[in-house]
Amino acid sequence: MRPDDDVSVAETKALVVQRRFRGRVPEAHRVSLDTRIVWLWNQRFGTVQTVWKDSPDVLDHTAATLILQAIMGKDLDSIAQIFQRLEGGPVVDEDLLDGSSSIRV
Repeated sequence: MRPDDDVSVAETKALVVQRRFRGRVPEAHRVSLDTRIVWLWNQRFGTVQTVWKDSPDVLDHTAATLILQAIMGKDLDSIAQIFQRLEGGPVVDEDLLDGSSSIRV
């Protein structure tokens, strides 16, 4: 090759990865409303929003609504309801102070 040859330089194209959020709760987690809540609780916020917006299933939409209301609305009743479904329920502070229930460490 001579220096005056017109040589085109190969262009490098970057591959852009697009991540898409799931639009529905997977079949394995559709046993009940509680299993949907547990699955959505472990997902990214965008997934919860997408399920709320796109899922045709009423229970998917209900579970996503509960989580979105708790997060965006800062609704303590919704937060307590989610924790009750995830962990078995909140313990009142007075019960802890009275010693009627043991504190887990």
